[in-house]
Amino acid sequence: MSSAVAPLVLVSGWLVAATLQGPGYDPLTDTISALAGTGAVDPWLMAGAIGVLGLCHLVTALGLRAAGIAGRLALAAGGVAALLVAFSPVPLSGGSMRHSASVVVGYCCLAVWPAFAAYRRRDRESWALQPGLSVAVSVVFLLGALWFAEEEWGHGAAGLAERVLTGGQALWPLVVVTSLLLPAWGRHPVAEAVAVRDAWGGGRVQAGGMSANTLVTVHAVVRGPRPFRRVEIQGYDAGPAFRPEDVLRLCRDRGHQDVNLDDPTQVTWVGGDARTWS
Repeated sequence: MSSAVAPLVLVSGWLVAATLQGPGYDPLTDTISALAGTGAVDPWLMAGAIGVLGLCHLVTALGLRAAGIAGRLALAAGGVAALLVAFSPVPLSGGSMRHSASVVVGYCCLAVWPAFAAYRRRDRESWALQPGLSVAVSVVFLLGALWFAEEEWGHGAAGLAERVLTGGQALWPLVVVTSLLLPAWGRHPVAEAVAVRDAWGGGRVQAGGMSANTLVTVHAVVRGPRPFRRVEIQGYDAGPAFRPEDVLRLCRDRGHQDVNLDDPTQVTWVGGDARTWS
């Protein structure tokens, strides 16, 4: 929820605040910070939007447990920096060291967090946390920060560069969360079936061999687009299981109605217990 609120509040804030400033404010050349600075019309509006953005980043970092811890810390640091920006308005003349430092730290942390949050194993299901894509996103964000710095120093289209960069950094956590909630996106059912078939035929299955003295043997996880565990019933391959319920279903299909997965005299777990599926 917080990842969806962040870009919405940010964009709404700068659109409404820019409208209130009148014709003297140019969104292409004037920065977002100017909307929350001293002398702006209703500066609390943009400052509040930036503050909400920072809080959303903190909440997302706390709940995004599937991501790497270093990436979550960087995202949280970016959220703290946004809060400092919200409470460090730009003065009418001169500059603010605290404001400038908060902006630099915030943009840097939000630029590198995708790369630090990436999976180091390629068999995980979230495409948005795959190393290749995550590093590419970080590179784009870093280039965006350099673009903004160049425009700011050269008195060019700093407002445009800042909006593109800030909007992208606010949107990426939502992309990551969506990829985790809907892992089936981008996974073709035929490709998944082929992966299961290949894993089944890659020397891992020896039908007809009693691997344990129990009724059911659940083998170790087979890595792939969708990890699974091979199930043997009375020494014969019964099929793949993706969760404990599948083991029970396979048993019922073969006439075994009252199998207790926690009973070691009935079920042997190889390579992990009933909670190990990835």
